[in-house]
Amino acid sequence: MTMEQVKQDLQTTFEQVKNAAGWTVDKRIMLSIASYYVTTGKTFNGKEFLATSDAIKQKSGWFSPLRSHIHYMMAAFLQNDHEDPSIAVENLLAKQDILKAAGFKSNVYSYLAAILMTDDSNQQSIEATQAKHLYDEMKSHHPFLTQPDDVPYAVMLGKLPGEPKERAATMNRYYTELRSQGFYMGNELQWMSQILTFKSSIYNANMVAQAVQVRDQLKSAGVKIKSMHYVMVGFLAVLEINKETLEHVIETYRDLASMKLFSWYKEMILSIAVQLETKHIIDNKSITSVSFTTTIEMLMQAQQAAMVASMAATSAAVASSSGGE
Repeated sequence: MTMEQVKQDLQTTFEQVKNAAGWTVDKRIMLSIASYYVTTGKTFNGKEFLATSDAIKQKSGWFSPLRSHIHYMMAAFLQNDHEDPSIAVENLLAKQDILKAAGFKSNVYSYLAAILMTDDSNQQSIEATQAKHLYDEMKSHHPFLTQPDDVPYAVMLGKLPGEPKERAATMNRYYTELRSQGFYMGNELQWMSQILTFKSSIYNANMVAQAVQVRDQLKSAGVKIKSMHYVMVGFLAVLEINKETLEHVIETYRDLASMKLFSWYKEMILSIAVQLETKHIIDNKSITSVSFTTTIEMLMQAQQAAMVASMAATSAAVASSSGGE
């Protein structure tokens, strides 16, 4: 797919989402939803989207996090043209109950974490327990910094090989060393340090060096790196992309920045550019240059986790907003 096709798909899908969701939904959320469909290669279906939205409303209480600002994002995640929307929502609620039984509180992030859980009912309790162990270990290093927004990462990373205690210690070491390299401390840096353990729970100094190289090349190209972009810098580091590939990300960034669609929301562009490059790597199976010991399916799951994190951050930013443009 050419960049012009990508831009056209983003514009078209955004208009379709806008028509389905209505003008009261914040534009940043609609942009996130549109980018989700385009970067995953899915086709937006307004009828199915609204059917899923209605199913969420019917099966969740008035004060459920599913009825908050993240409602339409969840409808996008759950939309499946081959499955009854009610079944998809019921499965999500079942996963949320399992996470609650494992010790996680119910909130927006626990529902996002439930999206990342396997559909294999025999494995769901195991995943929830592993996620709680990892979350508790993370909290032992950063008791105040570790909050509900870390739960989706705990679910994703808790499924990977490695001991929770070791992985959490490695996260902490990455966090400390990234701070010494000029990254600002905070939630975003913690998310980045978590992503850097995707390939291994064992510390690897090359991960920090790669992250610094990615950040510096982006900054040299005029791309403004804010704390909200740290997780994407970490994801690029994990992919171990070379300078030439990163230059392609930068070119994609510039192409998207030229769109009127992003005139007031340029902070969202880098995340979308990274997601598009990840999809390009997967589609072209250019995984041979990446020393992953996991499967391409796991890479795709990591891509989804990055998208979830990006959308969650966007949602948190507009939670108190009345929405609308």
